[in-house]
Formats: sequence, C-alpha cells, structure tokens
Amino acid sequence: MSRLWLIFDVESVGLHGEGFAVGWIVIDSNGQELEARREACPVSETAGSDTGRAWVRDNCPAFPITRSTPAELRQEFWSVWTRWKAEGAVLVADCGWPVEARFLAACVDDARPAVKSGKARADGPRDFAGPFPLHELASFRAGAGINSWHKPKRLPSELPEHDPLADARLSARLLVEALRNRNAT
Repeated sequence: MSRLWLIFDVESVGLHGEGFAVGWIVIDSNGQELEARREACPVSETAGSDTGRAWVRDNCPAFPITRSTPAELRQEFWSVWTRWKAEGAVLVADCGWPVEARFLAACVDDARPAVKSGKARADGPRDFAGPFPLHELASFRAGAGINSWHKPKRLPSELPEHDPLADARLSARLLVEALRNRNAT
C-alpha cells in the first residue's frame, strides 16, 4: 500500500512572524499528485516586524488573495490537513522550525479561546489533532545519505522560489527522491 504525504510550506512576515500564505501538495509514495493548492491573505493583515515585511516585499512574489485574514487561512489549511490525516497522510515540512511550526501552533491556538483572550490555557479541540511527529524533509534526506543543504535546480512547476506551492512541489520531489534512496540501500 502506498503511503500518502501532505507536504506544505508557509510564507510568513519574517521567520517568527505570522503566516500569510500556505501551499501544499498531497502525493503518494510514487510521487503521484493527488491535490495541490495555495491560499493567501493580505500581508497587511498579519503580525510581524518591519524587517520581516521588508523581506517579504523584496523576496516573495505577489499571490492571489483567497482568504481575508490569517485566521481564515489557517482554518482552511487545518480543514485540509484533518481531511487528509483521516486518509492516513503524513505531514512533512522542508525544515519545520520556525515558520511551519509556528503556523501549526497558531492553527491549534485558533481553536483555544482562552489563548486568544490572553487567559490561562485551556484544552481545545485541536490540541491532539496536529501532526505528531511533524516530519521534516531535511531529516529524510539526511537519513537517505543526501546532503540536506544542497537543493537541486528547480523544475518549472517549482518556481518561483518563496511561492509556497512551488516550494512544496520542490519538497515533494525531494521527498520521493529520499524515499527511493532509502529503499535502495
């Protein structure tokens, strides 16, 4: 049976700012694409530093706005994640810390009213619904004997850089390569 993989990438306002765009691709272990999508909200609606905003302005392409707020963006991603998790998908980020990890934590916190109000933390419906563990492409590549810092030339569908869907597609291709290398040894 082929395993399902949901590979995702987030663009945020700086490394520790709020996510404003998320892209994902769902594949089987052979690399067959089952779903791919990008969602984005206005950068102006997100929390982040001036330095982070400058980085976004200088490095990220403009994305079609599909959601009004970061919370709506996270809600859409969470619904996709839970749907594919129910099908047995495993969640993978290129390097999960800090951007994707913060995004997932915000997804969980969105369902915890006590966190949003600043009061003591209370259990929420998403507390145990996240990815555990959150797998990283870098670890798969290292385990397959591949230099995880070396990224090959991007294919046309993996461009431009810092488009979360293009970045997720690159990560999906590299994941399949790592899985094949691991199985060949």
